[in-house]
Amino acid sequence: MRRSHGFTLLEVLIAISITALIGLGAWQLLNTAIRTYELGQESLESLSQLQRAQLLIARDFQQVVPRAIRDEYGDYSAALLSGDEFDVVELTRVGWRNPIQEERSDTQRVAYSIDDGDLIRRYWKVLDRAQDSEAISRRLLSDVESFSVRYLNDSDAWVDEWPPQEFEVDDSVLDNMRRFVVLPKAVEINLSHPRYGNISRLFQLPNYLENTLIDSQRGNGGQGENSDDQNAGGDQGNSDGTGSSNNGAGEQNSSPDNGITGGNL
Repeated sequence: MRRSHGFTLLEVLIAISITALIGLGAWQLLNTAIRTYELGQESLESLSQLQRAQLLIARDFQQVVPRAIRDEYGDYSAALLSGDEFDVVELTRVGWRNPIQEERSDTQRVAYSIDDGDLIRRYWKVLDRAQDSEAISRRLLSDVESFSVRYLNDSDAWVDEWPPQEFEVDDSVLDNMRRFVVLPKAVEINLSHPRYGNISRLFQLPNYLENTLIDSQRGNGGQGENSDDQNAGGDQGNSDGTGSSNNGAGEQNSSPDNGITGGNL
């Protein structure tokens, strides 16, 4: 009778060892591929987050307008306001898209702040806020080490506060309001991130040139109106002595009103 031949214990152990080695190598390859994919997705998401944050920041600062607001307490707040204990910067911008045609303005009030390493963008649905007005917050970027803003003034010097404290005003209502709507020449954004290092963005504000032209035109127009008023007052004084003082006073009172109406209030 022929005896059947099987595997010996040594052969079985060798086969098991070879199978285990092949399985371990396959698992390592699969684990490496999965880990590489996860790291790639994490880097891609972080880069996309940074790009979205920079896009929103660029849109906000490139569309700044000299429109002051009233805060929750009824006090005036500048169109571009440097940081306080809560926000790094607060500004008024245009270009707020309205795809569903809501009954609201296309001008938006925006603020940026840092909260536990997160860059937060807040905006309000109204410009002049009431006490119950609530801001809508959105996290733009995580793991932010620092976020700062500085401003280029008329003397081509960089300052950390805006509007400048040394802004010269007189007793007229127009000049007292002008400090709330004055804009710098440029704004520099500095952001520090552990993955991407230090990032700086420089934005030239287009409304600075526009305001400069408006101020110069307003100044020329004001001089012309004053000279016309003086000539008119002198002619009427020669023709009618009793009516010259009343007419001259009336024209002099109307000149500041015209100047205020033409300003950026």
